[in-house]
Amino acid sequence: MVIRIDASRAVVVGAAVLATTAMLVAASVRADEDPFSVLHEEQTITGASKRPQPLSETPSAVTVITADEIRAHGYHTLADALRWVRGVFVTYDRNYSYVGVRGLQRPGDYNNKVLLAIDGHSLNGSVYEDGLFGSELGLDMETVERIEVVRGPGSAIYGSNAVLAVVNVVTRRASRESGVTVDGWTGGQREGRAFGSIASSHPGRPEWSLSGSWLQSRGADLYFPEYDDPLTHRGRTENADGEQAYGLLGNADWHGLHLTAKFNERMKRIPTGAFNTTFGDRRSRTYDGHDFVELSGSRELSPAFELNGRVYWDGSRYRGYYVYGPDTATVVNHDRGDGDAVGSEWRAHWSPGAGHVVTFGAVGELHPRLILQNYDIDPFNMLANVRGHSGVVAGYAEDERRLGSRAILTAGGRVDRYSGFDPVFSPRLDLVVHATPRLTWKLLAGSAFRAPSINETDYSFTDQIPNPNLGPERVTTVESEVARVAGPLTMLVSGYQSFVRGLIDLAEIDTVGTLQYTNRERVRSQGIEGELAWVRRGGTRVRLAVACQRSVVKETEAELTNSPRWNAQLAWTHAPSEGRVTLGLGLRHLSSRITLAGNRTAAADIADARIGLRIGRDVVAGLEGRNLFDDRYGDPGSEEHLEDQIVQDGRALFATLTYRPVLRP
Repeated sequence: MVIRIDASRAVVVGAAVLATTAMLVAASVRADEDPFSVLHEEQTITGASKRPQPLSETPSAVTVITADEIRAHGYHTLADALRWVRGVFVTYDRNYSYVGVRGLQRPGDYNNKVLLAIDGHSLNGSVYEDGLFGSELGLDMETVERIEVVRGPGSAIYGSNAVLAVVNVVTRRASRESGVTVDGWTGGQREGRAFGSIASSHPGRPEWSLSGSWLQSRGADLYFPEYDDPLTHRGRTENADGEQAYGLLGNADWHGLHLTAKFNERMKRIPTGAFNTTFGDRRSRTYDGHDFVELSGSRELSPAFELNGRVYWDGSRYRGYYVYGPDTATVVNHDRGDGDAVGSEWRAHWSPGAGHVVTFGAVGELHPRLILQNYDIDPFNMLANVRGHSGVVAGYAEDERRLGSRAILTAGGRVDRYSGFDPVFSPRLDLVVHATPRLTWKLLAGSAFRAPSINETDYSFTDQIPNPNLGPERVTTVESEVARVAGPLTMLVSGYQSFVRGLIDLAEIDTVGTLQYTNRERVRSQGIEGELAWVRRGGTRVRLAVACQRSVVKETEAELTNSPRWNAQLAWTHAPSEGRVTLGLGLRHLSSRITLAGNRTAAADIADARIGLRIGRDVVAGLEGRNLFDDRYGDPGSEEHLEDQIVQDGRALFATLTYRPVLRP
């Protein structure tokens, strides 16, 4: 199937939405006859406008992954959970996990077009602007209360990097924890993990929680046909895919103040021979970590005025050790990218009248230390040494007004001022209409940007030169979404269109192959998404989502690499609050994608399952199966890979054991 929306693109997308709306209305039941209203408890999210809002009133298309779903399905990392979100897909190059949204995820783009936040704290790195979503993030899923995936441009509130989506992870507070929790699993490719947490919550005293984990994995033994030669072990690697990781997270609340601290480090071996390293050498590896400490608080100065503030420090760290040459004369190359950020954000919510909320805020962030280095260790040979600093100041405002009893109009924008290019203005205008108590229509429009990183503007290395005149990437998106609740069923359909201009890409700028990051392409993306969610008393939920999209380079109409036309997920969750058995079953389909060499990957059809059995009151044993049918497929490789496709994991089984006392009233 080919999606073409030429001069009448918006008409076609709008007609599809309106036609589906008519079908939903015709098939629905009257709201006052709905006997299942108790099942549809309105979820409250904070990631869309940085304040609590009912899901049906948020000026964005949002998916929420709950703690019940996380535990029933046994998601190990944030990337695992995002694979089951409408319109989202994840690729893995045997080192990092990369998140694509609505067909956009260029190989090698460092996850810099999706903004990652933990409790509203932006967590993209200072040097590469990278978001970490796999085990490199060091976030234990046991500490997560919910995951909010806010699609579309989010720069009007968050600034840079919120181009395609904002992923806001809400962690559990001490009052929601059970004192002491111990968890662990083993399985897969000789993988073992242990987790523990302790929490204290008593009226009139500080509430606090502290958790930590440790992970070790041998990794898979792999075969890469591009290296099928006697000099490279016939393309086979052994014990070259392993990793080790630890993570710590602490939270404390006292007198309206909240303190959060996160620390982690992960070591990952590189089995792919990336960057022309010696294939199969176990010494080639990367170390990653992202730490932060934040103190935040809120104060209600009057019934109509609330003030929020936060001060923070972030530290992102990367080390790469890359081995070159034969076994008898290897050279170890050291690659480094470190950055610190200190900043503050102040935000106020003011309600001048009924049904009217105004938000305005100011952000100041300084990056006092940005380091990019590359050198050979022995004999020492400095190849690149970039040291810099940067900063940004920004102000934003958002005005939400209720138009009568059925409509909400939200208008807002943010101005970001970086050194090196003109201030960037990111506006948004959104309309939410409750046509009936069970039928909601959203019309969403906005613009977002990504500021170029120091890696793109200043880095110089052998055949690559810097580009101090590099400008930001910009995206403009228009979207319409209709949602209808009919008994136990919620039906949703959306159509969208995005234009990306000034896309930053590493390109050859002369006939001798000199590389430079440039604003080189414009991209057009459009698609239609649908979702059915069915809920039943007793903790059973079923979600079916299908997304169809087409993303092309506007000048040539060429399809983007790593851009799946179809993306579908079916997730069945059974997680009764007092039940003995939990079940999670997932089926997902990802259509073929074009690689950098112009080939196509095989379609991926993956089945995962997990069963948990409560033993006594406080202990749960679980059995997990990943890729149960052992589907063989690969993800497109990036420029640093000789491989056109990176082979993905086959079937794996895990056994888990959790001690978590049941919260007592």
